[in-house]
Amino acid sequence: MIKENCKLALLSIKANKMRAFLTMLGIIIGVAAVIAIMTVGNSMTKGVQKQLESYGVQNITIYVNPIDYNQELSEADYQTMKITPETLHKLANQFKGKISAISVEASAGSGTVIKDANKVNVEITGVSAGYFKANNIKLKGGNLFNEFAYEQGKNTAIVADKFAEQLFGANYSLDDVLGKEFEVNINDEYMNITVIGVYEYQQSGSMMRGSNKNISTNVYIPLKTAWNYSHDETIFDATVVAAEGQDPVTLSSEIKTYLTDVMANTLGDKFYIDAYSNQTMIQENTKTMNQMTLAISMIAAIALIVGGIGVMNIMTVSITERTKEIGTRKALGAPDGMIMLQFISEAIIICLIGGVIGIVVGLLLGNIAAHFMGYTPEVSIASIYMSVGFSMAIGVFFGYSPAKHAANMNPIDALRYE
Repeated sequence: MIKENCKLALLSIKANKMRAFLTMLGIIIGVAAVIAIMTVGNSMTKGVQKQLESYGVQNITIYVNPIDYNQELSEADYQTMKITPETLHKLANQFKGKISAISVEASAGSGTVIKDANKVNVEITGVSAGYFKANNIKLKGGNLFNEFAYEQGKNTAIVADKFAEQLFGANYSLDDVLGKEFEVNINDEYMNITVIGVYEYQQSGSMMRGSNKNISTNVYIPLKTAWNYSHDETIFDATVVAAEGQDPVTLSSEIKTYLTDVMANTLGDKFYIDAYSNQTMIQENTKTMNQMTLAISMIAAIALIVGGIGVMNIMTVSITERTKEIGTRKALGAPDGMIMLQFISEAIIICLIGGVIGIVVGLLLGNIAAHFMGYTPEVSIASIYMSVGFSMAIGVFFGYSPAKHAANMNPIDALRYE
């Protein structure tokens, strides 16, 4: 029975191709919009999540904040907000085994390195030993700073492979930079650095579409070297890396409690210590973006409702045109259920064909939009299942009323219909 009804539905659609297509158009647009939006939203969510994870899933940022952001802070207040190296040492000892690294950084300023006719923009950043683990910096050659360099504040540096490429061209070798001394101009002051390592430069999505020539890369120097240069040993925040197997969210709470007790006298009633886990930020960001994608998809789904109304309208017209056919079938003994199933099947097939076309169009548009925005396309399988199911449900829902009307026709009145 179902097979026969499907054949009749397909014959009816084939007999009125243009009308059937126009009926499907609302379904196609609605499904395509939902699929495209969810594909783009999924791609953005995954892309941002990967970017945040690259900063370190196990990372916990600690910092001092004023309780009242509207209050004016004096120079003495800014000194109070500092986190001292002694405090960080106490923290490392207190949570030994739970913390794998502590990262502190300090900017020494922006500058340029000139080699022959090539001019390279750089950011000079002083870092502690834990910085490279906290920020997932990978060496391509050379070595990290040794303990002596950190303690004495040596003028050694670790540069990006992009830095070497900008200075020596795409065919550079590590020997062109390792062990070599370069002069950096920082605000008309000069710093000589000796390169001991080359790290792998990672471009962000926004930078990928920019000019490689003007990219400014980080040149890392020991933290004490940066402090000696800037004459400022201020630490307002630090990054703690939770050890493998530790829950960063739980650990961040424990660190916050500990530092609040240790720094109670220093903080007074003006400031408070906070510890924020990257894991929490990733979860909150993912939740927010998923909610936004769902909300926009629900708005796009309104087009499906409009398409469903179009299906109901065209089915009503089709039933009116085929009144005599319905009367003949009922006169020959076709039960009401069979008549109803025939027209519901036709509505479902129209919506299903429109849904399949909409899925193809939506995937195409979603992939193009994701590529254009600089994200790797991430197809939402759930949105495909949902769209197909919703299309069939629309066929049943909006096809039921016209089909019910057809099934309830009086065969005598139907045969008399002109």
